[in-house]
Amino acid sequence: MIIKNKEKLLSYGNKKGRKVILDLIETAIKAVDSYEAVQKLVHIDSNRKLIVGNLSYDLSKIRNIFVVGAGKATLPIAQALEEILGDRIKKGAIVVKRGEKRRLKRIHVREASHPIPDEAGLEGGKEIMAIAKEAKEGDLVFCAITGGASALMILPVQGISLEEKQKVTDLLLKCGATIDEINTVRKHISAIKGGRLAVQIHPAEIINLIVIDEVAGLPWVQQSQIPRHSEMLYVL
Repeated sequence: MIIKNKEKLLSYGNKKGRKVILDLIETAIKAVDSYEAVQKLVHIDSNRKLIVGNLSYDLSKIRNIFVVGAGKATLPIAQALEEILGDRIKKGAIVVKRGEKRRLKRIHVREASHPIPDEAGLEGGKEIMAIAKEAKEGDLVFCAITGGASALMILPVQGISLEEKQKVTDLLLKCGATIDEINTVRKHISAIKGGRLAVQIHPAEIINLIVIDEVAGLPWVQQSQIPRHSEMLYVL
């Protein structure tokens, strides 16, 4: 049951009509749940092949599997991947919004500030970049990117401090800049956005699992010539 007070809502009024509406709402919520989306998209078949949408990987030929990512809906994606892949995951790290208390067994979950970045987001960016650099040819890296990733996982370019990054973000938010404009600025002062994470992961195989409400401004998978595969789990 997704709606916690469903029984109370069905205890009065047009109970039959209310049940139809509440069932529709729960069905819609479940349809865009990132955990459910990954469970449908990713699985290991009877031939021990890893299937990701239309892609197929021979697990015997994959050296290591890593999971990295950030965003407010990233933990369910990582949870689903951990349940599907288990100890095949060598290492993983994700950054989520502060207040998310759930933890995973093989993927490190770090809480950070949103929308103004903080030290935890910076440490998360460093940890994820370290995993990206560890990945080598023959490895497979899942990148789980969801809304809020730009604020939660940061790594300023050399010469720019965390405090300056915070100030720029605050000014952009207060001046009414659009999300596309904010992400454009973020991309140019970041060592991890704008395809730079993909550059570090290369030559390992990259699979992006993305949940986002604005595609044009997404700074994580743009402007990189590195071969990779992206699956939009859903676009709100």
